[in-house]
Amino acid sequence: MLYIMLEGIEMSYSVRQLVSEIESALLNKTHSVQIIWSLGPLLQRLVLEGGDLTIQGDPRNGSSGLEGRLLYDDPRGKFKVVVSRFVPNVPTPIHSHVSWGVICGISGKERYTSWTLTDNQRNHENSNIKIISDHHIERGDIGYWYKSPNNIHRQWAEGHEPSCVAIIMREDGSRVNIFDTPNA
Repeated sequence: MLYIMLEGIEMSYSVRQLVSEIESALLNKTHSVQIIWSLGPLLQRLVLEGGDLTIQGDPRNGSSGLEGRLLYDDPRGKFKVVVSRFVPNVPTPIHSHVSWGVICGISGKERYTSWTLTDNQRNHENSNIKIISDHHIERGDIGYWYKSPNNIHRQWAEGHEPSCVAIIMREDGSRVNIFDTPNA
């Protein structure tokens, strides 16, 4: 279990408090969309009231190649809380994760696009996808991805600076599919 308390930094809402509230929300085994939505404002509160998240936790290598932070990794593998950075004008591959996630902007301007599989396909092989959301995430803005087939997305920083986001990811947060979509 990883908690970091910084001396001399006043925080009105901490990673420890966020983790406690996530654990309470996840007691409901159904993990409905409403439960996922309830976590967005909690993550937003951490971003706005939790001090400088970019120096808390342990450093970790992010999938974008930029350093991120591991703020919490549940010892039972139920969820993790991370800070990730994304390179300007370099989109991530279109991908999905093992389960749902919640994202909140810390700094920069991130473009976040979500897709769904068409024709009720559950397999990413030779699948068609369609955009269901395309927007920007800036400081305090919240985004979500859900269980398959509605967890396909990509993101990148727009402008000249990296974007930085806080993310709650169900389970270990690993990517499970990369989508090769030539016109996306």
